[in-house]
Amino acid sequence: MNDVSSVKTAEGGGGYFERKFFASSNSADGFHNDYSYCFGEESGVAHLYIIKGGPGTGKSHFMRTIARYAESKGYDTTYYYCSSDPASLDGIRLEKAGKPCLGFVDGTPPHIWEPTYPGVKEEIINLGSFWDATALRRADDQIFALNQGKKACYDRAYRYLKACGQTSKAAGDLLSPCILDQKLSALASRLVRGQGGDEFEVTPAHLGAVGMTGSVYFNTYAQMAEKARGEVVYIHDYYGTGYTLMKKVYGLAEKRRCKILVSRDPVHTNKIDGIFFSDTSFCLLVSDAADGPPTCRDISLRRYVDSIMLKERRGEIRHALGLTKTLKEGAVRSLIEAGKYHFALEKIYASAMDFSAKENYTQSLCKRYFG
Repeated sequence: MNDVSSVKTAEGGGGYFERKFFASSNSADGFHNDYSYCFGEESGVAHLYIIKGGPGTGKSHFMRTIARYAESKGYDTTYYYCSSDPASLDGIRLEKAGKPCLGFVDGTPPHIWEPTYPGVKEEIINLGSFWDATALRRADDQIFALNQGKKACYDRAYRYLKACGQTSKAAGDLLSPCILDQKLSALASRLVRGQGGDEFEVTPAHLGAVGMTGSVYFNTYAQMAEKARGEVVYIHDYYGTGYTLMKKVYGLAEKRRCKILVSRDPVHTNKIDGIFFSDTSFCLLVSDAADGPPTCRDISLRRYVDSIMLKERRGEIRHALGLTKTLKEGAVRSLIEAGKYHFALEKIYASAMDFSAKENYTQSLCKRYFG
């Protein structure tokens, strides 16, 4: 079972932060989807509510209202945000001791979700029942055109991202012989010293996304570690060496049967950029800048690379990484353009919605589910 139990944790100054992640990404391999790990049969979710409806129909607001009501009744929430539009929710998990775990998930494209045991384990919530279909049909030409424009932008973005993956791989192939493997393995062993458990459990809980508002990063692991008085270690990357280190740490965590949360780079999903050890609240984060909190530990990987061999390859590596950066920037521009079409679609659908009736329905569901 994947353990994604959530906590509502106090930040410094008496505020609160959400335990929030991404469970999907726009990647070099297409749309990467980990929602089955969070809400599927092996996830621990006892009852799943699948939300249907078009853009702008209030799916995200619906889930946030449910979450806030549940939290007032003692439930803890894990929030999963949309990787394309990080202002919107795509799913929530609600957990409380002695109660079955509940899940709510956006079941619309690109992460389409259909029930396996309808009416038994899953229930469909159709927010489209609150729109004026006649008003939408009057705008059908505009809706079709906006959808086509959005699709064209996404197609272009994915072509950029696919090429981005190839240049990143080229950089990795050039770097690999330069890495001092034994020395890096010894560092990985030191980092996981004292970690261990009864059973290896890995849960995808991604911190970054690339979408219609650009690149977004959540600092959830570090916040969780700091509030649990755990340790935060920032691995300052050196031409990609940090990802090789994280692969070694992951392998050791598996051997030691640790329970971990794993974050992967949103574009290059074969690269781990964060690991959180649940039992000890110890986390490792790959960073290419000195952006860690003052209480964290920093490790530079410069001395884990053969400087003489690197000198011979540095020009090619930099060229490949430069191409990777440029291609990613092209993908981001295309995704931002796609956002213009998407947000225009949201306005059309929102104008056809009876939000008052939808909110009354939401409140009645809250009372039915949580008392």
